[in-house]
Amino acid sequence: MHIGRRINIYRRLNHMTLNDLSGDSISPAHLSKIENGYRRPGRSTLKKISSSLKLPVTFFEKFDEEDPEVHHVLTQFEQFIITKIEKAQPLVETITDNYYTYLSNIHQEIYFLFLKCAYYCKIKDYKQAEHTYVTYIRPFIDKDLIHKTPLYVQNAYHYCEGIRHYQQSDFNLSLSHYKSFCMENQPLAVKAALTYNIAVLSNAVKNYRDAVDFSHEALRYYESLEQDKDVSMVYNLIGVVFLNEEKFSKSMDYLTQAEELAKHLPNRRLLTQVLHNKGVVMRKDGCNQEASRYLEKALKLKEAEGLTANKQISYQSLCKAYINLNRLEEADSLFKEAKGEVSKQADYYYLLEAFLDYYQKTGDDEAYQNSLEECIEFFERDADHEPLNTLYLKLGNHMYEIGKYKRAAECYLLHIKKTSEEQNT
Repeated sequence: MHIGRRINIYRRLNHMTLNDLSGDSISPAHLSKIENGYRRPGRSTLKKISSSLKLPVTFFEKFDEEDPEVHHVLTQFEQFIITKIEKAQPLVETITDNYYTYLSNIHQEIYFLFLKCAYYCKIKDYKQAEHTYVTYIRPFIDKDLIHKTPLYVQNAYHYCEGIRHYQQSDFNLSLSHYKSFCMENQPLAVKAALTYNIAVLSNAVKNYRDAVDFSHEALRYYESLEQDKDVSMVYNLIGVVFLNEEKFSKSMDYLTQAEELAKHLPNRRLLTQVLHNKGVVMRKDGCNQEASRYLEKALKLKEAEGLTANKQISYQSLCKAYINLNRLEEADSLFKEAKGEVSKQADYYYLLEAFLDYYQKTGDDEAYQNSLEECIEFFERDADHEPLNTLYLKLGNHMYEIGKYKRAAECYLLHIKKTSEEQNT
């Protein structure tokens, strides 16, 4: 990162060629060397460039002078993004409004750009996040030289890339970036939030031992901060990790601790998650009656709290529980209700996958086979391939039973290949 990168970015933003910006007093070749970092521009050159770009001269002249007061504001902005995103908006607006005054220093500008991109990612304004990244960050940085920048820039880079790759479902790369964030001398709340993120990602990549270890570390931080909501959130995560390991008794112990704290919180969203997770644990442990009670509670609470977007996942699990209990009329009614509320294509196919055994139990072989193939076609295209393993096996078994052995063999081979891939990740 150097002043030449800034000149290049703003020249391009103004749709100017090297000849346009160089004018009569600077040769295009000299300007090109400045933009590529081979020459350090003098003050007179920077004045001419700032004049041509119609930007304050101090924005270019003071590119290597850090402002301690600005640094304090940027550090506060970073902490809010990581720990209290709702408090970050006034700062991003203030800094943006005073951009050329506050961010004359190169490192402080790129620090803000990383944080701004992370902010937009976190509030799910993906268009602004991508614009910030493509227009400013990508042409500004050399990733191979990030380690030579100040630590605060390195940390902002890793946090920005961590959240970007998480939202792209590249959990391994996201985890690598979060682990590269240096937590030494960071506030306890920042350490807690980042450690929790690492635990979540460790669970996502099926490194369950690390997920539990980092969860307990985050738990200690949040207990020290006396933040019951976050303590409950970590208990819930540990419960999910043990669910994934099929350690159902341990999972229920942690989810019960999460529930005890969550039911006293004014915001009921976390409680709906805990109740849902307890239902999933019970269903996977074969206790479908208990599972249906928890899932019914979760759905009722989601309805009461207006969390309609979160209902589909509970519909899916409850549908499976009803079918396992042979409560087929209730399963059919629930499926129709859930189908009527679907707003995303993926939710429909997760719901259909949950309903498949209904067709098998009611002897509707045609609907069973068609729905299986429809789900397989979708999940082969989708980013989430996890349902495919079970779907291939089910279709293989069905084809074998109706005497279509070649197609059955194809499905079994796909199932074996998918199993092998999962074991190697």
